[in-house]
Amino acid sequence: MGMFSTLVGSRLPPKYQRFFKLPERNESWKPTDTEGTALGAAATTWLRARQAQSAVYRLDSGSDALGARVGLIDKAERAVDIQSYLIKDDLSGNLVALHLASAADRGVRVRLLMDDALTDEVDSGLLSLDEHENIEVRVFNPFPRRRSRFISLLANFNILNRRMHNKSFTVDNQVTIVGGRNIADEYYQTGGKTEFIDEDLMAIGLVVDDVSDGFDEYWNSPEAIPMDAFDKLIAHGSVADSLEEGRKYVQRHRDEPFLQGVSGELIDEFVDGRLDFVAAKTRIVQDHPDKVRNLMRRRQSEMSDYLLKLVSAAQQELIVISPYFVPQKQGVDFFGSLVRKGVRVVIISNSLASTNHSSVHAVYARYRKPLLQQGVELYELRPRFEAVATDTKITLHSKVATVDRKRLFVGSFNLDPRSLYLNTEMGMEVESDDLAESMATSILDSLPDFAYKLRLSDRNRLQWLLLTAGVEEIITTEPQTSLWRRFTTKLLSLLPIEEQM
Repeated sequence: MGMFSTLVGSRLPPKYQRFFKLPERNESWKPTDTEGTALGAAATTWLRARQAQSAVYRLDSGSDALGARVGLIDKAERAVDIQSYLIKDDLSGNLVALHLASAADRGVRVRLLMDDALTDEVDSGLLSLDEHENIEVRVFNPFPRRRSRFISLLANFNILNRRMHNKSFTVDNQVTIVGGRNIADEYYQTGGKTEFIDEDLMAIGLVVDDVSDGFDEYWNSPEAIPMDAFDKLIAHGSVADSLEEGRKYVQRHRDEPFLQGVSGELIDEFVDGRLDFVAAKTRIVQDHPDKVRNLMRRRQSEMSDYLLKLVSAAQQELIVISPYFVPQKQGVDFFGSLVRKGVRVVIISNSLASTNHSSVHAVYARYRKPLLQQGVELYELRPRFEAVATDTKITLHSKVATVDRKRLFVGSFNLDPRSLYLNTEMGMEVESDDLAESMATSILDSLPDFAYKLRLSDRNRLQWLLLTAGVEEIITTEPQTSLWRRFTTKLLSLLPIEEQM
């Protein structure tokens, strides 16, 4: 069963019983003996030819990331398992839903596991999709549907404040995608008002089975509630009506440049043996679902223990990308100890102008001077830059670490208290000189064009350095922000909110 134990509760833990009753449901598990599928045959052929156990392919382009997902669904023969924090009723969400329905029509079993924090507006669509005999939707740690979410959160804060932040996308137990992307337009560079810079890894080999074992553990956990339990509480149409609306929605946008670049070509190349995977030793690490039941605030999880060991092993260089970065005092001391050991430490996060959570930035800002004083190199993403001629606001969402250009990590984990103690998280470690070197180089080479470099002045004040057309500009206030936003963020920094960030 891989690295994950099986945890299936016949009923909810006592503290949940006053909140909702566990409805009837069937346990289900990953498919086995799928080597004969098209994806299985391609994976086996590729790995045997190179005597490798696992291999990965970097999905750093948004259009490639969505195209790979759609292409995998279209090649599915046995099962599609999707675990996501968020799915939106937008172009990307409808496109994925239409392909899932087509796969289900030809007999593929579809399991869709969503966190419930942000699914309210698409409940009716998910219920309609769930009506298909080969599709089941479950929501993790759901909110009650009979009263407002705000009231529910206040009344059950210790339960509802803990969310499933994991993301995985696995087809036929042969190919998986792990990383930071949810299913929503902003994650796939659609050209909207906001775009997220993000990262995924597509993998084949033994690591896929570990992802499937982890998915099964969450799917069969007491917190994963079937969507049809809410059937009587929410009005919705038939699956046919819902899919027809989705088809019309996608058709209206068919001529948009974004959709022109989304195809299953990557997966066609893989099936034909032409896709350049990188053979590598891989490992999946993720929290167990029972993390959301543990109300002890300071208990380290398997995920956080693993990441601490990973970055502690750095001898020459550590690069960390974390869009929400709240290191706390112990984190500042830790990174400082690495610098004193001779390690180059580079940390990249959002600027106030690029972040989508001012409250997180308000807390992160407390630690910028201490980090710089420790010798850490600190960069913040610019919300717009010369290389992209658009009014779209760019936000950093990638969660990446590279260690000594030999090992790398891509996943859902932010370096903040919420990922450490509250949410469940997952990610993939890869040992590969080639891939780690390539990723580290591409990150560092892009920094002058895409990020501000922070430093301290002679008077110990923050400065943001910006290169424009080869000329260095020194900025002394939070770049590209209004006085009002700086003021409100400063007010947020006075609140005792750090433990929730």
